[in-house]
Amino acid sequence: MTTTYAVSRGASADRPGALALAFDLDGPTGDAMLSGELWERPGYFCLGAYGPHRAVPRILDILRNSGVQATFFTPSWVVEHWPDLCRRIVDQGHEMANHGHRHEVFFEMSESEQLAVLDQAQAIFRRELGLEAAGFRAPSGDWHPRTAQLLAESGFRYSSSLRSGDQPFRHDGHSLIEIPAKSLFDDYTAFAYHRAPNFPSGLDRVAAYRPAFETWWEEIDAAADAGLTVTTIWHPKVIGTPGRALLLEELVDRVSRDPRIRVGTCADAVGLWAEGNNE
Repeated sequence: MTTTYAVSRGASADRPGALALAFDLDGPTGDAMLSGELWERPGYFCLGAYGPHRAVPRILDILRNSGVQATFFTPSWVVEHWPDLCRRIVDQGHEMANHGHRHEVFFEMSESEQLAVLDQAQAIFRRELGLEAAGFRAPSGDWHPRTAQLLAESGFRYSSSLRSGDQPFRHDGHSLIEIPAKSLFDDYTAFAYHRAPNFPSGLDRVAAYRPAFETWWEEIDAAADAGLTVTTIWHPKVIGTPGRALLLEELVDRVSRDPRIRVGTCADAVGLWAEGNNE
């Protein structure tokens, strides 16, 4: 099957489009771990562990072959349990960023509880990777009204948590920069349904692969023409299966060759935005 893409019209030279490639490397963290159900239903653990165990090496090969870097928002529990993989991510020039410890629900937590999770995650990053994360993505995009302020006070440079636009912006009253991420770039919406375990609950189908990737390309293409910033919410355990990885490789190769688009990490997108705003 031959895919026809929109003809590139070209973003202005002084306002390039930006694609911040981002993967949420959740592993088996999340609701089932927080509730304890994970330890009683090994299917949930295996579903999550597929990401670091099988999919991430595949994705790293794709990124290396295209010569681009990405951000991996990673719960520190995953860093603890797959330290060699996470060091490999760093050694290959990618960015490791904070995603809580066990994929906590931040809007349900007090300020002290949030700070404890952020501090725990940074301590694990320092111990296992020799660095602190500059970026943060709230698990599931959920956070407390004070989370942004807490992140700024804790030394984070940026967040990619909200769904509030298609250009980075600075939060009012402090230094934290936001890189909004649209839900349409979340691979869960197209591909995440599984049986045994039945997850996510209430869904009953998986989208055809190529049309989903075409939709992502069309958004990236239009954003590039307008000089906008796009970031992804891709999960290795979802997008990194063999068939989807083939189409991911096509898409990454296409955007990496497009002169209108600066492809890189979320930290790169923040730097591009800061440069354009004389900061």
